[in-house]
Amino acid sequence: MKAAVFSAPNTITYDNDYPEPHSAEGLLLHIHASGICGTDIKALSGTRPGMQPPMVLGHELAGEVLESALPDFKTGDRISVAPYAGCGTCRFCLSGREDQCRNKTFLSGGAFAEKVAVPALLAAKTAWKIPADVSYEEAALAEPLACVVFSLKTCRWEPGWSILVVGGGFMGLLHVLLASAWGAAKVLVTEPNPARRALAEQLGAVTHDPAVDGDLAQWAAAQTGGLGPHVVITAVGVPEVVESVISTARPGGVVHLFGGLPKDRDLLVSAYAIHYQSISLVGTSGFRTADYRLAADMIAHQKVNLTPLITTRLPLDKAKEGFDQAKSGQAVKVLLFQD
Repeated sequence: MKAAVFSAPNTITYDNDYPEPHSAEGLLLHIHASGICGTDIKALSGTRPGMQPPMVLGHELAGEVLESALPDFKTGDRISVAPYAGCGTCRFCLSGREDQCRNKTFLSGGAFAEKVAVPALLAAKTAWKIPADVSYEEAALAEPLACVVFSLKTCRWEPGWSILVVGGGFMGLLHVLLASAWGAAKVLVTEPNPARRALAEQLGAVTHDPAVDGDLAQWAAAQTGGLGPHVVITAVGVPEVVESVISTARPGGVVHLFGGLPKDRDLLVSAYAIHYQSISLVGTSGFRTADYRLAADMIAHQKVNLTPLITTRLPLDKAKEGFDQAKSGQAVKVLLFQD
């Protein structure tokens, strides 16, 4: 089959004859749309454990069922599916923390290929049929939206709250969309890239230019009645930036470390502010099945419009170009397509 293969560190090779996956007990999909994620970009460096070349990357996908061993799905169904699901029986799963399950079931292969196999357990827990009026490209983004659902739930989100998103990349802008859909009183974004600020404003956010608008904490307080936002999302992976924004939350607020941070770099934060201003410092990675199902339902019922975030659409054989655009920051979200 055709595939964009992670063949060596920092190398994507297009292969017309890559081995096909097989799924005797689950589903075999023809992939129509797949998204390039920050995790894929990190993996491309060759330093991420468990993601070593040669392999096919990609975990945001939507496609058509080619083969099904499951009664709820048939050949020709348009579906999307999560890249993993918890085992359902371990201590983490039973306590509602599937994101920390040590026995997850994963896709059998990556999404930057013509086909992918979906194990039966994963299909049963997360696969959903795409309505006729929803595109493959929108459905492929259920997984990143699920991560943001988990993020805001962890922040104990309430309608009427204000939110500051630090970083106007794809995941940051997904927070803008979801917070707005969930009744945010004010959405703030700080981002140095003017094109991304413009997109954030198009989505309804008030934006801060670090080079022009001065101290972020003072600016955010002025935008929120002098108190600061209820929730601060750090959608960047730069420790120095994360350290600098702890003080922007209002007393009793939540600061969420959403963007991935280096393993070998500790954060220097104000224990004084956390203690005396009752700031909650939280973090999440990934999603739970319930988060994924809610994200899928929102897309299926068009409760959130993800299309403005898709800035680059390329055929699978242009995957290298897609990675280059994603790494450079010139694209917000790159989707790869196949007929």
